[in-house]
Amino acid sequence: MQFRVVCAVIAALAVLVGAGSASAKDAEIYPLSSVRPGQRGYGLSTFSGTEPTRWEFEVVGVMKNFRPKMSIILVKSDDPKVQVSGFWQGMSGSPLFIDGKLACAFSYGFQFNKRAIGGCTPIEFMIEEGLNAPIRAEPVRKKIGRQVGTTAWVRPPAASPREWLDVAPGGSPTAALDRLGQPRQPWLLRAPLPPKQDVGNRAGPGSLVPAAVPLSISGMTSPAFERAKELMKGYPVEPMAAGGTGSPAEGPGKFTLGGPIAVQLVRGDISFAATGTVSYLDRQRVLAFGHPFFEQGEFYAPVTAAQIHTVIPSQVSAFVLASPLRELGSLVQDRLPAIMADTRLRNKMIPMSVFVESPGKNSKSETAEFHTEVVNNRFLTASFAGLIGLNAVTRFLPDRDHATVMIKSRVDIKGRPPLTFTDYLYAGDGAASVIGAARGLRVLVPLLFNPYEPIEIERIRVDMEMSFDTNFGEIVELRTPFPKLVPGQKNYVNVVLRRFDETEVIERIPFDVPRQLAGSIVKLSVTPGDAAPLDIAPPKSLDDLLSAFGKLMPGNVFAVTLSTADQGAGVDGTLIRDLPASAIDRLAVGSRTPSASPYKAVSQSIAPSSRVINGGQSLLIEVADL
Repeated sequence: MQFRVVCAVIAALAVLVGAGSASAKDAEIYPLSSVRPGQRGYGLSTFSGTEPTRWEFEVVGVMKNFRPKMSIILVKSDDPKVQVSGFWQGMSGSPLFIDGKLACAFSYGFQFNKRAIGGCTPIEFMIEEGLNAPIRAEPVRKKIGRQVGTTAWVRPPAASPREWLDVAPGGSPTAALDRLGQPRQPWLLRAPLPPKQDVGNRAGPGSLVPAAVPLSISGMTSPAFERAKELMKGYPVEPMAAGGTGSPAEGPGKFTLGGPIAVQLVRGDISFAATGTVSYLDRQRVLAFGHPFFEQGEFYAPVTAAQIHTVIPSQVSAFVLASPLRELGSLVQDRLPAIMADTRLRNKMIPMSVFVESPGKNSKSETAEFHTEVVNNRFLTASFAGLIGLNAVTRFLPDRDHATVMIKSRVDIKGRPPLTFTDYLYAGDGAASVIGAARGLRVLVPLLFNPYEPIEIERIRVDMEMSFDTNFGEIVELRTPFPKLVPGQKNYVNVVLRRFDETEVIERIPFDVPRQLAGSIVKLSVTPGDAAPLDIAPPKSLDDLLSAFGKLMPGNVFAVTLSTADQGAGVDGTLIRDLPASAIDRLAVGSRTPSASPYKAVSQSIAPSSRVINGGQSLLIEVADL
């Protein structure tokens, strides 16, 4: 008798465990065509820890063509396990079974609802797009990837020329940087991001929207977290200051049906991990979420096991507290019905370190450090790197006072010399407002969107040193000692600077006047170096682009620019000056190809300054004849 009881218990446990670790062959599919209102079934979700729990549901009906060419199954649940919280953020992807067969994955819900009612994506749609969609990066992986046993390092290909033109109209690095706004203003929200999803923007009490994936953000200050929330608006992602940075050496060694899965975008001293639920297993491939993440299509990022700490009930929408655990694979697809990960792949992230030195006790300087890794993604890397820099400043230099900041930034690119910059900046309200001016962060957008060849950013480093002083000058006036400039020799302009105490100082700035400008009228402009235009042609290769970045200047030098009314053109990476109007007209053919573009002839001279320079002034002046 006891033997039969033990066997029955083992058999029952085997059924439950089998439901949680099913492969494609074990999980028979329940067809959407057979779904009817009133049918009852069970779902698998993880309420705590790493193991899924069974809960009951009832089919309300099928909403046909809810999303383009995709229906969903509407369900409700009276199970006591979900009555307190209702359906919650983090359940996305929970597999639902009818007659013991896998029917769909929970994916959509209502806000402010009093009952557990939501929608789930039929598993047929998830398999069709998640498993059968072509992988464009496969040839690139074979060409540039490294095989280590069964592990492949993957990285995205270069951007298309059309994407580059969207980021930098005319294919100009200057335009790409201008797209981010003024050098010393926050640019995080101006960096290109994936297109917003319309369903996520229709949120309201009467709208069935993707059940937002909780993005656990750990190790961030309140100002940086608020900026992260602004970045994520419009996506089915809900940033939460909940969870922790996780334990990468702990957790399950494989995914299970109904178990948690996390997509990790940042890891280390800071963590961004989006947690959902595993919907379907096909050998080494895993389907989850039941709705898109950023809907980027092919998208690579580490996926990990996750620990669910608890479910937090909420009058708006309940959510889980979760932390990432052991890395188990790489995200590959991010599509309308699901995300797909491959456990054979490991994604190489970009290491980023930030060192902050500030005055400490007894006038001794103190250095604080942040060490992270950032996802390698052309849309997200730059914004997340900016957030990490902002976080370091607001954590260790929160003082809202006058500050002069030196920022050294370095970007290492595989197979190329590193890009190194030193910026000197002034801020009247603390260092947080100028971190975005670090040229090593600003160049990430045009680097990642370059259309010439794939690049591998090996690491990013930012060193900051701040002193609480007011060593700056605002350019308020230009004075020329003579009525005309003398071509072919050194000229001077007197630059009037207004200091913090409203006193004025005058600096005599030398500059060259080319002989070919003789007899013309020019516009003379004096600006800080980081606000000066670049005197370069549109790049035609990655080498050209990197060379252009080498001409970017810091904010503690005077840039004297002479520009003429005459036009030239940049053709195939070379500047052709002083073209006749007829030739300029022939270049304006309406094509977006950046091989030829009009160009204003300029001459530029640089002079050092003993202080950080703000503002800028210009005037028209005649150049004497020879």
